[in-house]
Amino acid sequence: MKGLDIGVGRFVAWLSLALTSSLLLYSGEISTFTQLLSGRLVETFGTVFPAFPFVTLLFILFALRWKELHAILLKEQGLTSRPPTRVLGLCLVVLPLAFRQFSDGSLELSAVTLISVFYGCSLLINPLSLKIMLPYALLYSVGVTSPTILQTVFGEPLAGFSSALTAGMVSMSGIPVTWHGTQFEFVSKVGETVTATITPGCSSVLSVTTFVGLLGLMHIDMKKELRSTVKIALVGVAALVVLNSVRIGILIWAGYADGEAALWGLHNWIGYALFLGFYLATLVIYTNMGKRSILPAGAGMMC
Repeated sequence: MKGLDIGVGRFVAWLSLALTSSLLLYSGEISTFTQLLSGRLVETFGTVFPAFPFVTLLFILFALRWKELHAILLKEQGLTSRPPTRVLGLCLVVLPLAFRQFSDGSLELSAVTLISVFYGCSLLINPLSLKIMLPYALLYSVGVTSPTILQTVFGEPLAGFSSALTAGMVSMSGIPVTWHGTQFEFVSKVGETVTATITPGCSSVLSVTTFVGLLGLMHIDMKKELRSTVKIALVGVAALVVLNSVRIGILIWAGYADGEAALWGLHNWIGYALFLGFYLATLVIYTNMGKRSILPAGAGMMC
């Protein structure tokens, strides 16, 4: 019981230091992140920004891997142990201060700053967590920055594809919708003319990149065979593209039935319900498929 208290205490100390450091040193980045995140969620037509599902899975994976993490925390020694790792942690905490002119006004860089602080604090308090926490820090950083880059490259083509796929689905329902490329228009049953555009932010880029990032986290944590991971990645990406068109189709149906207010009222949460449900279903399926990869003794400490 005493050992358990020590492990939990070190875990709590890490979170406390990370939260305190973030509030004292990077309150501006926290403000930027929260303000821009709110705007990003509105402009992406209800698509989930990676922050939320990533944090959700973080809690799940911590719960699944708590025994391994706890064992590492129990092995920690005094505050003078592993000084190079602790210095690295300190650098990760304070280094973003030199780049705050770039992170100011950037949702993605503000998120990376906070990730750096949390990882750096874990090395300051618990230097043995260097290897077990590194994949999470890297994937989280890539996960919150890559969607913007990918959306710039693939957003327009995927928006066009989503429009075509949605148009085909809606036509089978009998709803009279007029399409002009990625823009659609219809007259609702209550007499309102509803017009909207499927922008790159409305395409499936964010949901797909979030899914790939979550799958990467699960692959690292569950040590599944690469073949199983690639298989579910390909199926999942295709399913998400279709699911995104289903989401837009549901919004059109709501707008047609009850007017524009119903469409925009539903779009604020329908993406969370559909995509978060998809991610959790993927977690269940992935957990039960394939085999764990065969790793040499002690390799679990390398990820």
